Amino acid sequence: MRVIPIDVKNLAHAHKIMDSLGVDREGIKIMAPKSIFRVFKIEEIDSVAANIVKQQLLSLGGEASLPRGALTKRISTEMIISATLSQLKKVIPKLKRQSFGLKELGEKIASFVKEENTTLLLARDKKVSIRKPMICGIINLTPDSFSGDGIFKDSLHSLTKAKHLVLKKVEAMVKNGARMIDVGGESSRPFSQRISPEEEIKRVIPYLKEIRKRFPSVLLSIDTYKYKVAKEAVNEGVDIINDITALRESTQIFSLVKKYKLGCILMHMKGTPQTMQIRPFYKDVVREIISFLEERVDFCLKKGIEKAQLMIDPGIGFGKRLQDNIEILARLREFKTLGLPIFLGVFRKSFIGQILNLPVEERLIGSVAAVIWAVLKGANVLRVHDVKETAQALKIIEKLAEN
Repeated sequence: MRVIPIDVKNLAHAHKIMDSLGVDREGIKIMAPKSIFRVFKIEEIDSVAANIVKQQLLSLGGEASLPRGALTKRISTEMIISATLSQLKKVIPKLKRQSFGLKELGEKIASFVKEENTTLLLARDKKVSIRKPMICGIINLTPDSFSGDGIFKDSLHSLTKAKHLVLKKVEAMVKNGARMIDVGGESSRPFSQRISPEEEIKRVIPYLKEIRKRFPSVLLSIDTYKYKVAKEAVNEGVDIINDITALRESTQIFSLVKKYKLGCILMHMKGTPQTMQIRPFYKDVVREIISFLEERVDFCLKKGIEKAQLMIDPGIGFGKRLQDNIEILARLREFKTLGLPIFLGVFRKSFIGQILNLPVEERLIGSVAAVIWAVLKGANVLRVHDVKETAQALKIIEKLAEN
């Protein structure tokens, strides 16, 4: 007789395991949800509502943990609920019939219970399904990129030769699996200096035009927070604005996103590239970033931008210490509370160099490892320098997940 531990990943996996034993199909429908266990933390809940949740879950065999003070007096509190998928499906309709904000809570829990894997992204005239992790290749049109891969690091390149190099690089990225290309003309590395919109336009627009012409179906993104640059890029056909200031630097960019139905990446950054690494500090880095992104998402939605146009980026390395970056990646799934695709850039970042004690040019393996971890924790779009290696790693993970 053997006892074998099984890691049940999701409801489909539970069905597959039971079906392999020859379990009756009707029985599988009943039993599979009982094999999936979920734990949620609920913040800013009235203690009256929290106690109702606790009573309802306990009656179904679930569990709810509350601070001692929330049991005897009315306060705003937090709680942790633990239950099987089956128990959650039963408690959701009960919560939706209650007052004290529990209808909204029931709807939020339901969105997690659905296990819906298809994420639709609207970007200009494109509707993109991110059912599987998407690779976004990086094109740095800068002489001072932190990663050392800026096209203009060799100032002797003529415009014609530089265009050829850019198109060749994009072609290789697309061939190797990139479905999105992010183009930037200003370095955002720590302590980098800002450049004028005119200089940035000079750096990026000639290349955006050529990339769009050669690769019309590829998602094309401009990495900028300047309205003049964004406007010129939109005129050349970009689909997405990747704004490291989350539309705080220029609210005019918002008008472009709305008018042209562009995709928009909202990133968290503490300070500016010039100041972000001067003694950054957080009490709870994940909670603070979620609060910031939630405010920016609400701003966009109230102004008429569709939720399907948005992605969120916790901003690895942007005003973060080593322990902050590690904490963000360890708790990445918590960002799913915002209900949006997670866009993530970890490639060649300094936290990898700090962990491995390696220079930027030797961080490939560490970068791919961080990407794989992020995907397993729920990342949807990976901004990477090395597309081929990332695509190979993701293919292995995908094949293993199928079985």
